[in-house]
Amino acid sequence: MISLLINLDTRPGFMEEQTTINDGMMDGARSLDFLTEGVRNKIKFLEGHEIEVIVYIDVHENIPENVMNQLLEMHRNQEIHNLVLRRHTEKYYGEFFPYWNDINYIQTFVLARGKYIMHFDGDVAVFGNDSNIVEEWKKSLDDDKYRYISYPCHFSPNPDGDPGWNYNWASTRFFFCKRNIFDYEKVFKCLQDADNFYSQLDFTPYRKCPWTEHILGAFEPRDKVYYPPYQHDKLMMWTWSNYHSGTYQKLASVNYDQVQKFVALSGGISYPMDLRGARLR
Repeated sequence: MISLLINLDTRPGFMEEQTTINDGMMDGARSLDFLTEGVRNKIKFLEGHEIEVIVYIDVHENIPENVMNQLLEMHRNQEIHNLVLRRHTEKYYGEFFPYWNDINYIQTFVLARGKYIMHFDGDVAVFGNDSNIVEEWKKSLDDDKYRYISYPCHFSPNPDGDPGWNYNWASTRFFFCKRNIFDYEKVFKCLQDADNFYSQLDFTPYRKCPWTEHILGAFEPRDKVYYPPYQHDKLMMWTWSNYHSGTYQKLASVNYDQVQKFVALSGGISYPMDLRGARLR
């Protein structure tokens, strides 16, 4: 079974008709659509696989009643198996904690009960045109060829083309792994104490980024954290840098070729900003 984990939020601006990513790390595109149609998008990608769906929402602003009803209906219908509404807080152990979003991630990972974990950030979209691609990923994990398969990137097998890194991190935008490789307590302790994290490594990172995705990747040999190249004939995955309300619904109603045309109209998938997002009419 694959545990499909999706981290979402209702940051200010999520009710707007259009949202655009800004310079701040926590200022990514957000939308009311991500809570429902964005979840269905990821469920559809895993159609044909045994899955459990875990949705964790960091509630900054209240979810509108009609959308809350949709989420509860998805829960009743077992489209969503575990629905977590966590009132937003930046405290941990009663005090301000700078990596509060990482705590949200780890609390979501702990809920997984499947053999595999597939994690998505809420602002990531995925469309598949090859039913074998997930099976190929599973085999790579089972054979221990890779420990993490992460966000598709044209810098494959690395996260990006910057030589200022001497390890690969498991991007929380998207990664796929076996659940039994997680040491939750270890990750918590590393988040709480960066010096403890770096003291456990057998190398000195060129840069210090004591976040969940870096903690997960840094403990693995570099070639075990793999970023597949873009293969648009089989798979398209992107992070929204500009999202128009209703786009998910329209993309769900067209075939894969038309999704490809939409991507081309939006200027293509790039990195790190990814898809601009054209307005579908």
